[in-house]
Amino acid sequence: MKIRDGFVTNSSSTNFLIISKEELTEEYLLEKLGFRHNSPIKNTGKLLANSILDGIGNGLRWHKFDYENPSYDNILKVFGKKSAEKFKKLTKKDYKVYFGHTSSDEDYITSFMTCDYFLIDNRDFYMDGRNCVW
Repeated sequence: MKIRDGFVTNSSSTNFLIISKEELTEEYLLEKLGFRHNSPIKNTGKLLANSILDGIGNGLRWHKFDYENPSYDNILKVFGKKSAEKFKKLTKKDYKVYFGHTSSDEDYITSFMTCDYFLIDNRDFYMDGRNCVW
């Protein structure tokens, strides 16, 4: 039997890939995540948007590859064929590519998103959050 005496967590994380025509900002993410301008839950959406923006600088959880120069093969390995093909198609059109992860240790809306998986596939915005680590 092994006994662990260090920090123990039951947190989850979700790696995400974003391919976007526009540079990411809080307002742009709010729109793409479906939060309306006059929504009563807009502040909740801001928490989520900022968690995503903060997660971009942290790389992917449990995966090691060059985040500065994403490639078809790296995206294929972590996110699968659909996302790799989307990357190949959209980066020819000068779309921006972002990687990151969120954690269930964050605010309630980010925890909710992190404990599930999702895919947003719009004409000018693609977000793959199907790589969950439990």
